[in-house]
Amino acid sequence: MKPSLLELLTLHVAKKYLVFDMKRKVYITLGAVLLLIIVGCTLFIFIPNKTDKQLSAVCRVEGKAYYLIKVNNKDTLYISLRDDSLQTACLQANDTDEVHYQSGTFVSNEGDLITSDALMGNYPDSLNAQQLRTRLIRLDTLLSQKLINDKGEKEELDDYARTHTVVDDGYNEVMAYRVKVTERAEQTDSTLKLIKAALKSKQKETAQLVLDVNVGNAHMTTQKAQLRAHKSGLLLLQLNSKTLPKDCQRFSVYRWGVRHNRSRLLAYNDLGSACQLPDPTLTDSESELFTAAEGGVWVNRSGHISGIQYKKGRISSYDVARLMRSVHCWPMWWWQNLQGWIKRLSTKSTTTKRTTAPTSLQCKRFTIADSLIYVGTVNPNKNINNHLMRQGYGQLIYPNGKQYVGYWQKDSLHSGKCLSSRGIYEGSFNKEGEFDGQGKLYAANGEYYEGEWNAGKRSGHGFSSQYHRMVRCGSWRNGRFQGERMVYTADRVYGIDISRHQHEKGSGRRVKKYGIDWSNLRISSLGNGRRVQGTVNYPVSFAYIKATEGRSVFNKYYPNDLRQARKHGIAVGSYHFFTTTSSGAQQANYFLRMAWIGQSDLPPVLDLEPTEAQIRKIGGDAALFRQVLVWLHRVEQKHGKRPILYVGQLFVNNHLKHAPAELRHYDVWIARYGEFKPYVKLLHWQLTPYGRVRGIHGEVDINVFNGTKESFEKYRRR
Repeated sequence: MKPSLLELLTLHVAKKYLVFDMKRKVYITLGAVLLLIIVGCTLFIFIPNKTDKQLSAVCRVEGKAYYLIKVNNKDTLYISLRDDSLQTACLQANDTDEVHYQSGTFVSNEGDLITSDALMGNYPDSLNAQQLRTRLIRLDTLLSQKLINDKGEKEELDDYARTHTVVDDGYNEVMAYRVKVTERAEQTDSTLKLIKAALKSKQKETAQLVLDVNVGNAHMTTQKAQLRAHKSGLLLLQLNSKTLPKDCQRFSVYRWGVRHNRSRLLAYNDLGSACQLPDPTLTDSESELFTAAEGGVWVNRSGHISGIQYKKGRISSYDVARLMRSVHCWPMWWWQNLQGWIKRLSTKSTTTKRTTAPTSLQCKRFTIADSLIYVGTVNPNKNINNHLMRQGYGQLIYPNGKQYVGYWQKDSLHSGKCLSSRGIYEGSFNKEGEFDGQGKLYAANGEYYEGEWNAGKRSGHGFSSQYHRMVRCGSWRNGRFQGERMVYTADRVYGIDISRHQHEKGSGRRVKKYGIDWSNLRISSLGNGRRVQGTVNYPVSFAYIKATEGRSVFNKYYPNDLRQARKHGIAVGSYHFFTTTSSGAQQANYFLRMAWIGQSDLPPVLDLEPTEAQIRKIGGDAALFRQVLVWLHRVEQKHGKRPILYVGQLFVNNHLKHAPAELRHYDVWIARYGEFKPYVKLLHWQLTPYGRVRGIHGEVDINVFNGTKESFEKYRRR
């Protein structure tokens, strides 16, 4: 039975409806799936991660910036960014300005991170030829003066090295500092030569700003990063690996920015790497911002970037988005992010999270008495004098700019630095914040001191070095240099000075005469109060014999003593005792007529020991020194040897400082019988009049050559 037309029509409609219903279900299903994907992506994008995940996106940025130029397309010169009297230049990138610390935030799966441009400051990205030339001329002037100072200081240190040995207190410390000064002078000299070559170059060189950056946090090993973009106070950096570390997260940067409402700061509020706090901290207060918080990310309550910390304010997320758009094409940006996620899912982590011991310390910033600002770690559970107890690394800032930076224990600075108009001090402190214990001072006037301190003053052993000033190495008390305590050993060069008093004892009919056994001379005693190492049994290396006094007194023992000293291989010299009752010319003529000065003898000596009354009677220091110079000139002109001036320590302190510059060029021999070596540039010093010499009757003046045995032999042969 054939179906009717109505049945056929009904069947056709039913089939059509069934197909439509099936397609509708498919469309609905597909639409629902698509909707779920969109909702899932939306939730994934806009629902913030937990705080610990957000913190893993924060990183510490260690960087330094400098200008780099190629001189004649060959040698590289590095110039500091600053353009003032403290600017410098060098030949090695490692010798450039010190590292600066701040925070940054990862913003892509390709290792991009955002931070502020505080690492570079407001300096231009390049210097044109004229700007560079101006810089180089200024650097030439500054470094030339620095080189003069370094060479002057090195000369003083070289003189110390020539006259001291390892047995002397502080010798090793002075020599270590001498190496540093020598290296510094050599580096400055090499840099100056390159600067002069750049100024003479016919090529118009330009300088490019270079940013050297290391990035790290608690979830990754430190990696190098390079600059991608610089705009609106922001830096866009990228890890050299071009991959976000596996254990780190990132923040999304949206095209139109994000409002600031109720934002919080995620940053390394730990003063860089000094605090040893491995994780970034959270704060809702701008008053707690530290140096390392610069460049930290502000995140709103939805977990979106609302700005970047910049000095005492913040750069909005709109500027962050504009910086990203200047580098990335947004469709390409999303595609690269997708590839990054896939790559991360298929790659095993190669980094490990740093493990650190838990700590109760926190980073804080607050004001204490007298408007002092403290920035650093504290113990939040203890209060001292109405403020949290300072513990760990911190910085104390005074209104006048003075700063204390270092490690605090129980609210007192234990060790660190003090920066003030006085200079820079590095070392330990007492509870009152005074220099105490071991420390180094780099003074503003160019002086360097290393040694012991007590209550803010140099006390104990230490040494001071400064250009064109003698090295002061020895004992200090209440900030004043007392002198250098010597250790006397067999390695030093000893000598004697003799007159008729070693041959005659007594007077009148009771006078007794003694000879000198020149073949058996040995020093057996240096008198009392000397620091002696080993047994005193020293050879007599040199001898000075009195020849004349005034214009009429002659030592009758002089000729024989002179012959015997020469015969027995002792370096010998002659000396004249100066009087104020006759002129310098008369005394010089008498000395030249009576003294026997050989070509191989030591230079002649003028013994100058006038009393205060005698100096006044002759007309004062000026009149005395005029006569002395006459004697020195005549004797030097006759024998071709510059005479030596023998004086006492009191004469040096009270009168020699008034001597004309011409007189100060003569070598000095000083009598000083105290525990300290004379503090003056000298050739010999007489350490005691109470010495004992085997072969000579009675007490003998014992002298020490200011130098080693090698330098003494060179001195004899000159």
